Amino acid sequence: MLRLARVALVLGTLAAVALAPASARAYGDREAYVRASDGPRDVATLWDVFPLFEATDLVAIARPSPAHRAAVEAIGRGAERYWNPTFKPVGGYWYRPEQRPNVNVFFDDNGWWALAFFDAYTATHDRRFLNDAIRGWRFIAVAGWAQNDGGGIWWDTNHDWKTSEPLAAEVLVGAELYRTTHSKAYLNESLKLLAWANAHSWNRTRNLYQRNEHDATVMNYVEGMMIGAHATLCRAVRRVSYCRRAEQLAAASALAFPPKFFWANETDAIYYRWLLTLYGVDANPRWYRLADAWARKALANARDKNGLFTRRWDGTPPRTPRLLTPGGTLMLLAAVAAAPTPAGTSGG
Repeated sequence: MLRLARVALVLGTLAAVALAPASARAYGDREAYVRASDGPRDVATLWDVFPLFEATDLVAIARPSPAHRAAVEAIGRGAERYWNPTFKPVGGYWYRPEQRPNVNVFFDDNGWWALAFFDAYTATHDRRFLNDAIRGWRFIAVAGWAQNDGGGIWWDTNHDWKTSEPLAAEVLVGAELYRTTHSKAYLNESLKLLAWANAHSWNRTRNLYQRNEHDATVMNYVEGMMIGAHATLCRAVRRVSYCRRAEQLAAASALAFPPKFFWANETDAIYYRWLLTLYGVDANPRWYRLADAWARKALANARDKNGLFTRRWDGTPPRTPRLLTPGGTLMLLAAVAAAPTPAGTSGG
């Protein structure tokens, strides 16, 4: 679909913006890509960096080379700056690369970093990144479970509400960790959360997972991670029922989020990235073509006058310029480029 070398070239430019503020002038106005609503900041938030981190991983996994591995090492080591060992009861990742006591910590952020670090390990075989992924997984497992409120995963350490984003990320990364390490602790955590989600946040009308037991909202990036989690469990435990469940979720998602549905670059990239995990398991070209169609639209519409992917996939400008807008595009392009093209599908 897209030459991986082209993806890697743009990734190199954006990585400089995300993790090396002094080089941001080469890209443009740094402040346009760094939100400063809660104080001065020299680097992007964890959520802003995640799509770029994941895109860098995907390029290196699909096309191993010293240069691609070095890119992952660079962004991975920068991402470690978001770690704060002082959080209680265990250390975790905060959304800013600063160590502050007594702050509100978001469990979805720890899920994003666990996933990105796991893929960094896959790309480099550097065990420090595997350990980094485990740290994010552990923070959710130990601190995120709503023990005294009927179970589920909290959105944050303030316990404002429960939500499905960190739960889905934890199920997915737990499945990946089990597949890699064969430690039953990771599998057991994934199965525990799946059991809770199936009992308490399953939307029987939509045949999808909803936000929590009280909120019927379904979100495409949550379904994408749940699809990827079931497909990974199918591989890890060799149980075909997980593959069937992944395919059922994918079919229901295709109805809930039809081809014309578009939410945001970063959320939709997560959806399609892990939908392609299912494609890697069942080789159903339907899943590839859904992702490929939006990759083509992004290539056609998301570039600005300088040729950079600063616009949304429908060609409109983002409400607030942020790094996650081009990062989401690159994550999608890298995921599609890394997937084998089905027979009868033309390349780009």
